[in-house]
Amino acid sequence: MATRELTGAKAPDFIHVNLLPIEYRVVKKDYSFLIDMRILVSTTALIGVAAAYLIGQSFFRANLESKRGALAEVQKEIGANSYVGARIKELEKLRDEKTAKNNSLKSISVSKRKWVRILEGINKSMPLNMWIESIKQSEQNDNEMEVKGRTYVFPEIAEYMLELEKNEYFAKVFLNSIELQKDANRSSFMYTIRINLNPNVGIDQLMVQPAKRKEGA
Repeated sequence: MATRELTGAKAPDFIHVNLLPIEYRVVKKDYSFLIDMRILVSTTALIGVAAAYLIGQSFFRANLESKRGALAEVQKEIGANSYVGARIKELEKLRDEKTAKNNSLKSISVSKRKWVRILEGINKSMPLNMWIESIKQSEQNDNEMEVKGRTYVFPEIAEYMLELEKNEYFAKVFLNSIELQKDANRSSFMYTIRINLNPNVGIDQLMVQPAKRKEGA
């Protein structure tokens, strides 16, 4: 044994000898090839997945570049035609201004006759010792107006308000304030009256009369 270790000689392999008769012998099956097949299939699948990933990435990149190019072309066209959008906005603004002016003119032409009647009613109802200094329409309500004036006779203010309420163009009349003002020669009363106009009076006649004029023309 020591001689074998010194000389480095390899011990001989054992030989397996089956002495059983052939009919009693059990033959061991060799499955080593299956391991080789698994390795082969796994390697093939891995290569296939890697190839599909690379192909998909290349296709995605090509599609992305194509979309970016198309987007750049669209943005270029938008930039080239931006003056058209600016011009359209200018025309729309001009159209809105013209429409607003036309509506204002139509409103003035339609309500002109009504306001003539309103001013006539304010003038006709006024007593002899009274005069008006200002008439102002309310900014919050088109159907409300304020009348400021003076009188030498105090009871004429109540009389004036009663006469205004008889007019069909006036819905309600209110006395906002009254103040005594003394001058060098004579004292007077400064009054402020708020008048609510009747929005429904005269509209039908104003709408029908233009139509009759067109038919007569």
